[in-house]
Amino acid sequence: MKRPASLVIGILLLFLAFAQLLRFIIAVPIVVANCVSIPAWISAVAAIFLALLGVWLLNERKR
Repeated sequence: MKRPASLVIGILLLFLAFAQLLRFIIAVPIVVANCVSIPAWISAVAAIFLALLGVWLLNERKR
């Protein structure tokens, strides 16, 4: 088995990307300290970023 830690982190990143995508689709409101509201579109950006990192890491394992 080559680099099991990279497999775990890659799967974790993809799981987090899926969670961020669900937050974007469902539009769950997030308010920090009862004064700052975080818009849902930021979750879409985070989902894309996390998915790209996860796929990149899993592709690196093949080499």
